[in-house]
Amino acid sequence: MSQAYLKNGFPFLNHNVSLWVMSKILAEVVVLSGIPKRLSYEVPQGMDAKIGSRVVVPVKKTEKVGVIVSVHNKEMPGLKSISRLLDETPLITQELIDLLLWCARYYHTGIGSAVAMAFPPYLRQARTMRLDSDVLLFTTKAGSGRTGKKQRALIEAIPEEGMSLDKLKKLFPGSTGTISSLIQKGYIKTADNPATPRDCSHPTNTIEYTHDQAEAIREMTAALDSHRFKTFILHGITGSGKTEVYLACALKALTMGLSVLYLVPEIALTPQSIAMIQQRIPSEIAVFHSGLTPRDRSVEFMKVSSGKVHFVLGTRSAIFAPLTRLGLIIVDEEHDHSYKQEDGVPYNARDLSILRAKNNNAVVILGSATPSMDTFSKSGSQNTQLITMSKRTGHAALPEIEIIDTRDSKDPLSDRLLEAIEETVSRKEQCLLFINRRGFSAALVCPGCGKVITCSQCDRSLTYHKAKGLALCHYCGFSLQLPEICPSCGCLDMKPLGMGTEKIMHAVTRHFPDLRILKMDSDEITSTKKLESALESVRNREIDIIIGTQMIAKGHDFPYLTLVGVLHAEQLLFMPDFRAGERTFQQIVQVSGRAGRRLANTRVLVQTLIPDHPLIKSIAGYDYEGMIAGEELIRQASGFPPFVHMARCVFSSSRNELVRQVIHEVSSRINHKNVDVLGPAPAPVSLLRNRYRWHFLLRSNDRAGLHRTIDSIMQIDIPSQVKYKIDVDPYNML
Repeated sequence: MSQAYLKNGFPFLNHNVSLWVMSKILAEVVVLSGIPKRLSYEVPQGMDAKIGSRVVVPVKKTEKVGVIVSVHNKEMPGLKSISRLLDETPLITQELIDLLLWCARYYHTGIGSAVAMAFPPYLRQARTMRLDSDVLLFTTKAGSGRTGKKQRALIEAIPEEGMSLDKLKKLFPGSTGTISSLIQKGYIKTADNPATPRDCSHPTNTIEYTHDQAEAIREMTAALDSHRFKTFILHGITGSGKTEVYLACALKALTMGLSVLYLVPEIALTPQSIAMIQQRIPSEIAVFHSGLTPRDRSVEFMKVSSGKVHFVLGTRSAIFAPLTRLGLIIVDEEHDHSYKQEDGVPYNARDLSILRAKNNNAVVILGSATPSMDTFSKSGSQNTQLITMSKRTGHAALPEIEIIDTRDSKDPLSDRLLEAIEETVSRKEQCLLFINRRGFSAALVCPGCGKVITCSQCDRSLTYHKAKGLALCHYCGFSLQLPEICPSCGCLDMKPLGMGTEKIMHAVTRHFPDLRILKMDSDEITSTKKLESALESVRNREIDIIIGTQMIAKGHDFPYLTLVGVLHAEQLLFMPDFRAGERTFQQIVQVSGRAGRRLANTRVLVQTLIPDHPLIKSIAGYDYEGMIAGEELIRQASGFPPFVHMARCVFSSSRNELVRQVIHEVSSRINHKNVDVLGPAPAPVSLLRNRYRWHFLLRSNDRAGLHRTIDSIMQIDIPSQVKYKIDVDPYNML
């Protein structure tokens, strides 16, 4: 409706009232919870709302924490106002927001869940954090009172020029109380740290690079100089010195005023590896990993967000570190499946590293002794270069792999392996026995009726843990006291079937009762402290034989390790997973690489029931290209990645018949051109935590068509008793 106004004393009609009303500033906010869309709010007068800042906003009758993702002038009457501004300076950049919103679209998840990944849990709440000024610690060469072994180690770690409190706490997680005690006793004193920047132009020690290393560094630093996006696939055998290449490139990037992101698998981020990198990088680094306390994770985040730190070392979630001027991303052991998130937003940090590097015109290095087939298949594509490092540093050589046929062997340890162990320990050298299963045996079977003891909440057999006298489910944690008789037929003689680390330890102890044996698996090593203590005992030659799972398969350097025994080598090969062959090769070659890094005459003995299998022969010859060629033939013929795009849809319910009906109804309504549906069928783990699970796979050569199909599935009305999860580019097929 037109309204009358006075102008120069005369009335006139204005048909556009908004010209006379000052437009207000509006902010679009993503709430860090389950709200699936952006919400618009009015910015109160005087509030300096910026993109990337956290705010508290009213949502229905409560208040929630959210992040501003856009700000604009627009008139939208009736909007609520932002309640509080938590960050005067934005914590994340527009570049990172764009990446997070892309994740929400690509992985078909809520934008709130996606944006929340950028923040540590502590800062997903209405909390603020101020960085305290750095404190330097010095040893006093004095002090009173007794000190224990760990306290002395902490004192000895502080160099003459001092060490920041934050850095010392990273080296010794959970040491806050110990440090306070040592300060009170006078062994350590504090001083303010002027935080003067350190020179990044030269490494602290001169390093003689091999020809392969020098060539790799030359190519990669030239790419950094060009300030253009490029992906390098660094295929370097174990012990070829990939880490030195990473660090040389990192120093170059820092010298250029660029930031560096260095990703490693969770299992490889030990205090030793952190200390090694800290010693080589002449500037402060931030460490992102799940072992930190919530507050410490927030401190590391704030150091990066504030621009104080330009080098981030971390695990999968560090891909979302709020770095600016990002110039280099390093993904070590890029094939490792821990880069794929299984819960929440199912992102792959390796894939996101390529996208983030592209968005920043940065260089990304994907390094591995056994590159994933997904990565290797891109080696001929645009802006991607394959660099091979085929020789170990120094005079070391890859150990020879010997295949042992165990089809007629009753003992877990073959005669050939027992002889090799005896020879090795007689030379005061160390052995590693690898089996990728913890516990004593994979199952308990009744010889009378043939029944296997299974989990009451999952359709999995219970693993027998002899030391605990328990049968455990490794999927849900259910445990059962070992029954004296078969619960089905009353037979008195339950038999353990298969083997795990516990059974191997019993066998080794029986043959070598006087040797010092260390078991390294997730039953034994339950904290970072225990892991570091175990690794230290190996390095100090306090251990003769290490028995372990994938915890010891990669990333560790044991100078006196000259024998590796791989037991039950075919264990992974027959899993219901199209990557089973590739993973078997990677696992065995990686664990073989732990031997022979310093000493000659090293050996790897691989025990298997299928010695003539083509994959086992590829392993024996370190024939990566042969393995890839064989896998290509299989996957091209059967239609699996990397030759198609894939998504997995898993439906679950406490009622099996209901979830079966729902998933068949959903799959029958998929009718998109060029998209195949495989299934539906019960999932390999068809009962998990009392929920029945069914799944189907979507595959297509048309990525956009695949995503349109997923969008259509998400529009289907599904009963509330049925939950579903969509996993784009799946890794876990169970």
